[in-house]
Amino acid sequence: MKNVIEVLYSLQQLELGGESDSPATAAEISRIRKEVPAPIMGHYDRLRTRGKNGVAIVRNSVCTECHMKLASGINAELIRAEDILICGSCGRYLLAARETAETPVESAPPMEAPVARKKAVRKRTKKSEIPAAS
Repeated sequence: MKNVIEVLYSLQQLELGGESDSPATAAEISRIRKEVPAPIMGHYDRLRTRGKNGVAIVRNSVCTECHMKLASGINAELIRAEDILICGSCGRYLLAARETAETPVESAPPMEAPVARKKAVRKRTKKSEIPAAS
């Protein structure tokens, strides 16, 4: 059986997809909405009316919507999938990223730290050394 948040994420994908006006998609959306408990659906709908996604994927312990790093305890709970978790920063439901053959979770190359450049030191000149304007 699918997790409630996974069902909610599939609903979000259907609503954001370009085919949300078709009758088949509308029937699927209404079926999923009946499947999700009312309090969870209410919180999701409040986020959607504000133009936000209701469910955020968590990759590398980071919420993909607000880009905030999650605490290690929250990340461990998320991986165990025993409870429904909400991001403390953006208020979205959290869903752990699933690794698939097409898009592994660790597929992104590591980012290199930018090289710090030294500031150019300007030599101060004394007022007596400044050439007088003619």
